Amino acid sequence: MRVISLFLLVCSLTASVYARDLPKDGNDLLDYCSVMLDLADNQSAAASLSTDALTVKLAQLDWCAGYIQGTEDVYETTFVNLGVFGMAGMTFAGPEKLTKYAAEKLRGPCFPGNAPVLQLARVLVKWLREHPERLHEGRSILTTAAFTDSFPCEQTPPKEAAKPTPAKP
Repeated sequence: MRVISLFLLVCSLTASVYARDLPKDGNDLLDYCSVMLDLADNQSAAASLSTDALTVKLAQLDWCAGYIQGTEDVYETTFVNLGVFGMAGMTFAGPEKLTKYAAEKLRGPCFPGNAPVLQLARVLVKWLREHPERLHEGRSILTTAAFTDSFPCEQTPPKEAAKPTPAKP
């Protein structure tokens, strides 16, 4: 029992120490996700790293890949849920303009089907580099902005009433 307790204590301390170092803003997010691109584009550079440095880089790469995949999963689930709500006849309460805004903000980005995580990382890093003035903002705000700008959902035009066709003389 003591061994299990000691193991759990070590695991919880390790997780809490590691959690402090996770990206919180755009600067950190850019650093972590740039590692993924650096290693993908220059695989020989990984061979020149020490084991410790390579371990850190791979941990950053794994974190970025998991974060991007998790973000994609959350928005896909939200998109499906909004569709289910619509089919069930559920709507947002409030003024029409506000409810439309809320639905569009909840919908978020529409990711391309089967886009590899590396492609999504390239999009995210490119967007972050093009918006350095926002790097102080939180990682989730920036990730949402980057993917929504890059992969906007198609806006469905409002249905128009059928126009009567003029009678032929």
